[in-house]
Amino acid sequence: MLRGLYVVFITSLVTLATSPVVLLICMVRSTSPLVDRIVKFWARSIVRSAGLKIRVENLDRIERDHRYILIANHYSYLDIPCLLAAIDQPVRFLAKKSLFQVPLFGWALARSGFIPVDRKNRRTAVDSLNLAAERIRQGNTIAIFPEEGRTSSRELKPFQRGAFLLAIRSRLPIVPVAIDGTFEALRVGKFAVTPGIVTVRAGWPIDTTSYSVRSKDALKDRSRAEIEAMLFGVEP
Repeated sequence: MLRGLYVVFITSLVTLATSPVVLLICMVRSTSPLVDRIVKFWARSIVRSAGLKIRVENLDRIERDHRYILIANHYSYLDIPCLLAAIDQPVRFLAKKSLFQVPLFGWALARSGFIPVDRKNRRTAVDSLNLAAERIRQGNTIAIFPEEGRTSSRELKPFQRGAFLLAIRSRLPIVPVAIDGTFEALRVGKFAVTPGIVTVRAGWPIDTTSYSVRSKDALKDRSRAEIEAMLFGVEP
């Protein structure tokens, strides 16, 4: 319980401290490398406050000068800071629209290139995908949790198709990413945070240029199988 309170305190403190700085920088240049450094600082501060150590595996498969669509599993609120802290890329997320309505923090998210998505309104999904494509053109890697919500068990929820449509249309490779350890660190519906090791594993990039919109389900199933293999050791 005390660790959970400490994480909330540090998250609030670092968010209040960094959001105005990000806004000021973005008024001059929204694609400034300083924004990414601040995002990393924010993420690593939260990871440290939770008592987590990040272990990375095969992240050399994600080349620093290339851009990707990262597809990851979603166990916990800690997945986002762990992924941001681990990946040496200018990463932007699709995030819940409600977060963008939070004063300062939400404004900083919007100005720095994060992408709002309204999961209750499928009609706006196309707008989110178009905005994600624009972020890619600005030189960002896009990270998406295709389960569209945290899972209360270690079993993966069904993947939604939007991320794979984006990958096919943008012709960027998909990198399946397994985040292992956040389920034990902070479970759905719980407040207690348990320190430990979080492993971030990258699969081999999947070339999407041979896929069409009609074969998006095959790409979805392949990505899901790769993540399951990295999490559970089951052959894809």
